[in-house]
Amino acid sequence: MRCLTPKTLGEMADALSQFTDKSKVVAGGTDYVIQARRGKFDPDILLYPGLIPELHEVRLGERELRVGAMATMWEITKVLESVPAFRAVADAASDVGSPQIRNKATMAGNLCNASPAGDMLPVSWLYDAKLELLCGDGSTRLLPVDQFILGPQKNALEPGQAVISVIMDQKPFEGCVSAFKKIGSRERVSISREGMAALVRMGKDGTVEQARFTVGAVASTPLRVPEAEALMVGRHLEDSDLLSAVTKIISQTIHDNCRPANRLYKTEAARGLTADFFARLQERI
Repeated sequence: MRCLTPKTLGEMADALSQFTDKSKVVAGGTDYVIQARRGKFDPDILLYPGLIPELHEVRLGERELRVGAMATMWEITKVLESVPAFRAVADAASDVGSPQIRNKATMAGNLCNASPAGDMLPVSWLYDAKLELLCGDGSTRLLPVDQFILGPQKNALEPGQAVISVIMDQKPFEGCVSAFKKIGSRERVSISREGMAALVRMGKDGTVEQARFTVGAVASTPLRVPEAEALMVGRHLEDSDLLSAVTKIISQTIHDNCRPANRLYKTEAARGLTADFFARLQERI
């Protein structure tokens, strides 16, 4: 096996041009190492892009948020935990695994792994994230996350391509507050059994002007819940009738999309999770 460690994007493109179907890119390695030890991978080329400085950046500009492919969950949390519109991303990043994992794992790697339980999937759907891909010929392309993730452990990367950043537009979400919350088998270091992400923009009268809502770990890919979004507009978040109505919609959405083996648990669990989630949003307004 050849190990390549490019120091620039140009060198990375040259390395990608040498890729075969067996070649792999490794970022934090928190998923790759486990699978490699199980014998799932036997790469001829292993590319590590961690020496490329710009891939470590989490940059919030006037038009977009750009998260480099090597930015760790800890770095993402540090930059975004004080940014209301993207607080959901920080919530998800801060809840991934243990501190040791958060200091190695990356958002790009979480998306490439494409696990339905991945914490960064629902927030990526929430913001209509795009993945920037570098190709072996030096060109780049943008691919919407819902076209990049094709199903459990399946993504649209072709040999000779690698993710170099995750991009989220900023303009559509100016003035919003956001949150992410999940439940698992234990409070910490837990794989998500169910996750929710939402953002809202509040009007001067204290009612919701805009809402977006996603749920994760209930189907092969995250689900937007447009019925809940429409119902929230013009309402007060503290309205108990609104919470009841949204909970009903979410529970039904999960029931309709979840596998039978998990349907009862996930449908019932959504009731408590939705209540806790609404409380978190209200704290941030």
